[in-house]
Amino acid sequence: MENFSRAFLFNGIGSKPEKLLVKLPPELMDRYICYFDAAFTRLGLNKDLEKNTVYNRKVAEWIVSLICDRVVHEYYIEKGIVPDIGAGYSSGIVSISGCFGSVSHEFAQDIIMSNRSTMRCLEEHGQKLDMGVVIGFSYNDIQELLGSSFSPDELVIGSGNSKFHVMISGRAEAVERALELCQNEGALKAFSFGTGVAYHHPIMKEYSKEYVDFCGSTLYAPPEYPIISVFDHRVMTSGEDILRENQLNVYTPIRWDVTLDKLADMGVKEFFDTSANGAVSKFSRVKRKCRIYTLDDVYS
Repeated sequence: MENFSRAFLFNGIGSKPEKLLVKLPPELMDRYICYFDAAFTRLGLNKDLEKNTVYNRKVAEWIVSLICDRVVHEYYIEKGIVPDIGAGYSSGIVSISGCFGSVSHEFAQDIIMSNRSTMRCLEEHGQKLDMGVVIGFSYNDIQELLGSSFSPDELVIGSGNSKFHVMISGRAEAVERALELCQNEGALKAFSFGTGVAYHHPIMKEYSKEYVDFCGSTLYAPPEYPIISVFDHRVMTSGEDILRENQLNVYTPIRWDVTLDKLADMGVKEFFDTSANGAVSKFSRVKRKCRIYTLDDVYS
């Protein structure tokens, strides 16, 4: 088995732009503004995020996150910190696809924009969905706690993130009940995302056909560095692999905790969080003798 020592980790949606941007040093902010202006002009988005329509405002926030990942990734490379392998958490799969060169950064942005068609389809069909986070319980804890109370159609574990952090996904009413149940059972925190979508729940497959088709509308190049799948934990090196990962992403549950353990078993000791605000390090845990570095660590 090939030995890896350093992995880049790309975050999914969740961090608000103001939390991301306050962490960017001035020299990186200049680069961010350049990429931001180009992207928002090309995509026809209002640079004042609050002035966008509902769907556009959501994807605009996610585009900001995508651009921040690019800026931090480029900074690491310029500092001589080069990955042996990488992993993308949720929409971080889109981000890593652009940063590792499988698709252009513009196409990665267009993938994020195509989430609007999924949200529109859900609204047209009257689907009320949501996602939530439970802090203080592991994947197995949540499985035991919620498994007998909810059918898979109502609720699934969208991602096991670590021994203390789990994301649930499904019908909004079920998510609300599940979060209340977890709080009553002693969760440190349990809160809703209020997304209106249920990423990583199989129900999304029916409503994300336009998104999936769009992901497949271009040719993917082999990534510059291998990427581990967060779904089946294969090491991916072909463009076809990365295309498939993007298409599975919307409706397939993730085991992020298992992914990080697999990387450690491959020899990874250094994990670099490419988010601007260290978001990945907040919900992830790595094995002993491994460490997650953030932008703050590298820049200081």
